[in-house]
Order: sequence, then C-alpha cells, then structure tokens
Amino acid sequence: MGHTKSYSVAQVDDDFEFDESYFRQFYKPLSNLPTPPPSTRNSSASQSPRVSLDDTEGPVSQFLGPAAHLARMLPPGASFITPSIPTVQKMLARADLPMDIIALGVCILDSLNSKFSRKWRVAFPLNRQGQPASKRHTLPSAPGQASHINSVFPEIIILAALMIAEKFVEDMQSPAQYFTSAWGNNLWTCEQINFTERCIMESLDYRIMPLWDPALIKQARHDIEMARREIIQESTGCVGEDSRRHFKSMSSGHAVVGLGLQLTPAATPDSERVTSL
Repeated sequence: MGHTKSYSVAQVDDDFEFDESYFRQFYKPLSNLPTPPPSTRNSSASQSPRVSLDDTEGPVSQFLGPAAHLARMLPPGASFITPSIPTVQKMLARADLPMDIIALGVCILDSLNSKFSRKWRVAFPLNRQGQPASKRHTLPSAPGQASHINSVFPEIIILAALMIAEKFVEDMQSPAQYFTSAWGNNLWTCEQINFTERCIMESLDYRIMPLWDPALIKQARHDIEMARREIIQESTGCVGEDSRRHFKSMSSGHAVVGLGLQLTPAATPDSERVTSL
C-alpha cells in the first residue's frame, strides 16, 4: 500500500514553516559509502521484536500480515520505539475487525501528512503524576504511565487509525473507554487515545471517504498478504526475489519497522537491503 501513495489526501501546506530544531532532531544524513553490515550486538535487528512460532502459527496467526503491515505504515518520526508486531496482533484479535476495515486503517496511516508526527509528539498528553515509565511492552499497573513521549508505545497510533476506520464504516460511536480496555488492553488512557484520534483526523482534514475506495482497499489487502508472506519467509530464513522486490517498493524510503528492517539508499547493494532476523 505504502509504495503507491496514490490515495493520500494529505496536501502540501502553503504556509508550512521550516522548524530547524525539529529537523536537527530527526534528520539523518545519507552516506555515499556502502551500508556496513549490522553489528551483532547493537543492530536494529537484534533489538527489534522477533516473530515467534506462536505468532505465525498460533491462535492470532491470521492477524500476522495485518499487524506487520500496520506497523510498517506508522509515520516516520512519530516514535523512537520500534512497534511490536505481537502487540498489534493481539490488539487486532481483541478488536476482531473485518479485513476491509483493517485495510482502511492502513490507508489512513499512509495518508498522514508531514506535520502529524511533530504535532503528536509535542502535544501528546503524558503522565502528570511523575510515575516512572514502564519497561517496553510490559503491561503497566495503570494506563498512560509514560512520562516522556519517547516512552509512549507507538501502537496507539495504529489503535486510533483502526478506531476511525470502524467508526466510519460501521457508523458507530462507542465510548473511548471501550477502545481503551477492549482493544488497547489499558496500555493508554482515554485522553491519550482521543488525542491521537483527533490528530489523525486533523491531519486528514476530516476526509475519510476518499480512502474508502474499492481499488484502494483491494491494494491494501494485497499489501497485507504480501507482508504476511514476507514475515513467514523471514521466520523460516527463506526470502525469495519477489519478496525482496516488494520490500524495495513498500514505501517511499521510510523505515520498515517492526522487524529490524530498513530501506536503504538506492546505491546500496541488494544484498544489504534486507537484514535477516
């Protein structure tokens, strides 16, 4: 889905003001030198969540493809934490959404404009009680314990996108507490989820209908299936040329998150484009 960007409704803002401090925070210069092999100790692959046998064959295995693709579609710069595919899998299992609604969630994530990440990070309602942030992807004793934006689990953006998709398709308005507990497993507060939902809607200019297009949903479902195949092939140590080509076209240069995979500059050899798990 992310490789076409044909359905994005985000428009270039004429009044966009360059933020030098934000640019310096996230800008990473490209190198003309070949990408070095990853370190065995500190590589992103070793630090990223791995897909276990239970994830590919267990009771939530049907959500492997959707979870992997949703994780990849998170907007760049929103979080320094790599999203957990198993966490998204379990979220999808609890929500039990039709595949078309999940596909719409993919379209929503892929349509977020360039200002979303900055606004979300700057204004996100953090914990005000001074409680220490919980360890990564460890269920906190109370929701919303993060005291810094870099400690906020980024899967909340996926949750909010799926919320918007279901509300639009099903024309329903469940209370925020339902999504907080039933879908989010109380990892975030109602205030945090509502804020993220509002940021997404503002980024899309409150226009969801253009994304609810049969051709776009079909393409999203295709990308989800390709993601599932790639994950299974990666977990078995077998990646075909078709999968490698699809990885290179998945997005317009954004990081492929969730598996320790990174799309590198065009000059980098193909053998270095995919980091094995």
